[in-house]
Order: sequence, then C-alpha cells, then structure tokens
Amino acid sequence: MKNRQTFISMKYAPLFALVLLTALLHTSCEEQVADVANQPDPFFDLEAYIEAQISSLNQKQPKVRKTILVKGQRETQQFDSLDYRTELKTFLNSDINRKAWVDKYKADSTFEGSQLKQVTYTATGADLKTRLLRVKYDQGEVSDIYIENRTNSIVADVRQDLHFQPGQGYRLVTTQETVLSEEQEIEAEVKWQ
Repeated sequence: MKNRQTFISMKYAPLFALVLLTALLHTSCEEQVADVANQPDPFFDLEAYIEAQISSLNQKQPKVRKTILVKGQRETQQFDSLDYRTELKTFLNSDINRKAWVDKYKADSTFEGSQLKQVTYTATGADLKTRLLRVKYDQGEVSDIYIENRTNSIVADVRQDLHFQPGQGYRLVTTQETVLSEEQEIEAEVKWQ
C-alpha cells in the first residue's frame, strides 16, 4: 500500500508542480498588472478633463456665440445649445496620456513659489500627431489649454492649433495644404455667454 501511494505521488508530482508553478505565475502577473494600473498617469489627463467639461457644458447649456472664418469670410451665429461631445471631439482626440508614450514626450514644468503654473509636453519625434500640449494653471485650477497637432502625408499637410479656456470658450484653427491646392485655413471660435 505504501509503494502504491509513493507511486501515485511520484506519478503526479510533475503535474502538481506544474499546477503550483502556474498558480504562482498567475498571482505574480496579477500583482504586476495591478501595480501598473495603480500608477499615476504619465501626463496631464486631457481626455478626462475634457470629458468633465463636456458633461458640465451639456448640463448647463450656456448660450453660445460661434464664429467661423473661411477664406476671409466671417460668419457668426448665436446658439442656445450645442452638442459639446461633437464640438470638443478634436480636443479628446489630442490626448497624449498613454503609458506607451512616456518616452515620446518631454515635460517641462514652471512653478511660481511652490505653485505649479504651467506644464508643457513636447513630442520628441515628428511621428506623433499631437506635437505640443501646454496646460496653464491659476491657483491650482486649469486656466488654459493649448494644443498643436500636425499630420503630414504625401497628399496633404494638416496643422491644427487648439485653444481651450474653461468658462470662456475655445478656438480651433485648421490649416491644410494639399498637393493640388493652395493652403486653406478654417478658424472656429466659440464663446460662452
């Protein structure tokens, strides 16, 4: 009987070791994933900030003065409400807060005393769409966001300059130059009233 127990133990020992090793590795991986998930964001979380602004603006629906400038022609309209998710989509799409990009942007912070006044993130290479993200602070609150986006291809070069001021409005300037046409610029400015 004793030999039979030893045989069973020896027969299943590799399987037991494999199950134990798998359980240990699984626990180790879960801890590493949890550690990565709990790390602070590498950059300013533009997406979360703009999402909060969208929620607030959609709820308040302030009166709006929207001005569009195309080829020197200016048109201004008043609106009682806007779909801010659509309006601010370009800002959402400019978020650089990706852990994989931690080495793709250089951060430069400016302090006045111990108060953070400005953080500027500059792309280290030309392959990233968002080339610059600058966030200004006033008394610990975001007071101004400026973004430069660039997309270059053999067909067209597109430049976007985005400017967001909480409580005031935003401005988007898009400049496009194609192989078959001259440079065109479209400017949209929204002011809350």
